Amino acid sequence: MEDTQTAPSGELKSTAQVAVPTVKELLEVGVQFGHESQRWNPKMSKYIYTSKNSIHIIDIHQTEQKLTDAVNFLADAASKGNVIFVGTKRQASDIVKEEAIRAGAYFISSRWAGGLLTNFNVVKKSLAKLDSLEKSFEEGIQGRTKYEVSVMKKEWERLNRLYEGIKSLNSKPTAVVIVDTRYEKAAVREARKIGVPVVALIDTNCDPDTADYIIPGNDDAIGSIRLILKTLADAVLAGNKGNGIKHNLVDYSKVEIKITKKEEDEAKEFEEVKGVEGQSNTSSPMVKEEKPKRTGRKTKVKGMLEIAKEKAAKAKKTEVKPKSSSTEKSTKKDSTTKTKKVAKKVTKKTASTTKAKKK
Repeated sequence: MEDTQTAPSGELKSTAQVAVPTVKELLEVGVQFGHESQRWNPKMSKYIYTSKNSIHIIDIHQTEQKLTDAVNFLADAASKGNVIFVGTKRQASDIVKEEAIRAGAYFISSRWAGGLLTNFNVVKKSLAKLDSLEKSFEEGIQGRTKYEVSVMKKEWERLNRLYEGIKSLNSKPTAVVIVDTRYEKAAVREARKIGVPVVALIDTNCDPDTADYIIPGNDDAIGSIRLILKTLADAVLAGNKGNGIKHNLVDYSKVEIKITKKEEDEAKEFEEVKGVEGQSNTSSPMVKEEKPKRTGRKTKVKGMLEIAKEKAAKAKKTEVKPKSSSTEKSTKKDSTTKTKKVAKKVTKKTASTTKAKKK
């Protein structure tokens, strides 16, 4: 950790034209409140003013001095390169993203990807894949199905969650701004390993030796985080003079993606259509075959009740049939007997007539 630079007159140097919050403004947002006295790091004892109701109170005058040092350093670092803001805890993620975009700096607001600084050659491949997916979404995807497009969107969501704020990162940053070094252990470890200076907002439960420029203050209150990060973002903006990173944040998961066919497939379809048209012109006109009209309704599947009813009806018919046959037989017998009687009468008459003629 570096000591504060002081002028011969005893006042702090102000190399950057950035308004540092006053003690009153820091007190209004609750920067002075630390953690419980039970949850503290002994190395932070020199930044603690007192303890009240078992809660540590941070010396706000030291916070103001350290904030001024951090502002001067960040303005110089932003003029030489790019700065990364890191804050993935719930209270800080949205503020980190908002202030980093305003200042033209990189940011990590969802999760620190392991090896982001120490193994950047591998991270570059993921960044290239993310860039290719976004280009294909903008230009339109060729020869893919809707299912394949949905899989591509899911892959984009995974990569975008990790690398949304560092899509164009191609070199080592000049500084890293971190909210709560205890929560962002991986980022602090990697930054110190490759020699990148760390500017951190730390509470009474953190280790001050993990950062090069510490700002003792409340790292849990939204008002405190917003005020400190706003001041640091103003310093970065003063350093890069508005020529920082321009973020292109588009949510492609909610955008309709155009699916176009390949040129080869289009050419084949065009040739097939042409061939069909040529055949239709040369050959005789096709006669449309009329399909037989359906008159009856579709047969329904018979159920158990219908089958039982049909069986009962058939059984009734079989019982009635013998009666009808017997009556028919009786009528036939009657008709035959009548014909026989008529024939006998005729024969008698003929016999009598023949006898009379003989006499």
